[in-house]
Amino acid sequence: MDIYIKEAIIHQFSSQSLDLQFSKEPLELSPRIDEYLRKKIEKVYSEDAKKGAFDSKNTFFSHIQDDLMESSRTISTLWLEAFKEAENQKMNDLIFVGFEKEGQSHFAFLRLVLRDSLTDLGQEENRIQLTQNHLPGFGASPDEGLVVNRVTGQYFLLEKRIKAQGSFLHYFSEKLLEVELAPSPKKSIQTMEKAAQKIAESFQADDFQFQSKLKSSLHKNLEEKQELRPEDIANDLFQDNLTARLTFIDQMKEEVPETIQFQEIDSQRQLKRLENQKLSLSNGIQLIVPNPVYEDAESVEFIMNEDGTYSILIKNVDTIESL
Repeated sequence: MDIYIKEAIIHQFSSQSLDLQFSKEPLELSPRIDEYLRKKIEKVYSEDAKKGAFDSKNTFFSHIQDDLMESSRTISTLWLEAFKEAENQKMNDLIFVGFEKEGQSHFAFLRLVLRDSLTDLGQEENRIQLTQNHLPGFGASPDEGLVVNRVTGQYFLLEKRIKAQGSFLHYFSEKLLEVELAPSPKKSIQTMEKAAQKIAESFQADDFQFQSKLKSSLHKNLEEKQELRPEDIANDLFQDNLTARLTFIDQMKEEVPETIQFQEIDSQRQLKRLENQKLSLSNGIQLIVPNPVYEDAESVEFIMNEDGTYSILIKNVDTIESL
């Protein structure tokens, strides 16, 4: 992902005073700090992110200006008003980043909860000490993250619910951004899978072959198109049953009204999950079969025996190795 960081600012939220400590100067961008921030931003472009687009009248969007320091102070203050009612608060760094991606100006707001860590003080001290206020590691996702394309208004959001006054709420989207969010791609796929299985059950068609067909359809469409349309999945799964096909499409319009898109989002985790068929047999045998092999009748054949049991014939194997 081609990200060029231009400027970054860190403010800190104190869990003791419930107040903000504002930085006076931008962060010095060493190569390692630049890498750290880029990795955190890249984590926001994930299958767990909720997507949307600000309209020109959105109040939060209007606070994202060319002056990153002024924008960061304004947004931090608004964030505090939304967040301060949360229970079990900890120290947080609020990191604001101005960057360019594919030639367009972007803005990022990252919330990182500071961690306690054990530090080896060396042979001379001969002890380990608990130290506080450590940033999460390079590979960790931000605790919350917002990335906004300043040209188009499109945004990606990783958010967490907070507990306040005995109830849980998505304070970031509801109170700070004041938007209604569509489910994340990961959540949408889970909803699509559950709906397909439920409809198949109602037509007495939910067996291992249907589950395999569902996984293959999702993998094929995601790999070829980088998106999942209910109509395409319905045609693959229920091509011989018009009622089931229309039922699935109608249900998806209610639960996942938009096409599940992976543009700018890394789809590799979902493709990896869907690329193999995993079968667990009643005799304890477990099989992992790649989709192309599973769908090739010259490689694998499932045989229904007269007594209702199955036989699985694996054909044309050149070599066998013990793992």
